[in-house]
Amino acid sequence: MSSTVRRVVSSSAFETAWTNANRRAHTAVDKALTGSADAVVSLKDNQVAIDVGPIVAQVKDRLVSSGFGAAAKIPDVHTDFVVVHGKDVGKIKSYLRVLQIIGNWLPVIAVLIAAAGVFLASHRRRALIGAALGVFAAMVVLGVCLTVFRTVYLDHLPPGTNAGAAGAVYDALVRFLRAGVRAVGALALVTAFGAFFVGPSRAAVFTRHFCSRGIGAGRDVAASAGLRLGAVGRFVHRFKRWIGAAILVVAAIVLFVWSYPTMMVVIWTAVIVLVAFAIREFLDTAPA
Repeated sequence: MSSTVRRVVSSSAFETAWTNANRRAHTAVDKALTGSADAVVSLKDNQVAIDVGPIVAQVKDRLVSSGFGAAAKIPDVHTDFVVVHGKDVGKIKSYLRVLQIIGNWLPVIAVLIAAAGVFLASHRRRALIGAALGVFAAMVVLGVCLTVFRTVYLDHLPPGTNAGAAGAVYDALVRFLRAGVRAVGALALVTAFGAFFVGPSRAAVFTRHFCSRGIGAGRDVAASAGLRLGAVGRFVHRFKRWIGAAILVVAAIVLFVWSYPTMMVVIWTAVIVLVAFAIREFLDTAPA
């Protein structure tokens, strides 16, 4: 019997099922604390509890599908397993709701404040670069503070407290705030680079001319191979500025309406904007 149990728990199927079960437990804590608890996870009497029935069923199915037929005899279980317990769990749920709202509106508030400062400045491009770098530095400091405070928080837990569960609660509390910090930081850095490279500095002018000539050379090669832009090229040349403004507006709308935009969303949006500007430059042909 012991050898059978050892073989089961050391199998890849059990490892996968166990990993998924732990992930489900972490997700369950997040759901309970954000007020989206379901039949599997519940928050009552200052306890976050999980019904282990679905987890047992998942483990059983994976073991049976992996050839361990005896696992089919495992009975159905519906027992609540308490993953977090404490008198302040209810308060934590309220705090989480506040942090969730802050995490949602922090990017919008930061961008609006920076935009107002730039609009009132006499040298708006320089002000934009300074504001963007200032916001980026503030986000870096805030991100470091969140990480440091997590360590301090875990080091000052009462004896006997489950550090893993406490860490999961903290991560759930700051998840939205941390995502907002990273997204705003990435957006600020991208904005600073963009404002710099549209300026009159030597590096900016050289970069623009280098990219423009490179794209123009590619367009000439395509034209010699038979590509004719015709009316499309003339249209893009005539409305080049408006097309550029439309690209930026669409990118801003995407970031604004995106639910919980992450740092990677901001980066990929910036990459797509650059590709769109490159395509605009490629299609731009002066009228003959």
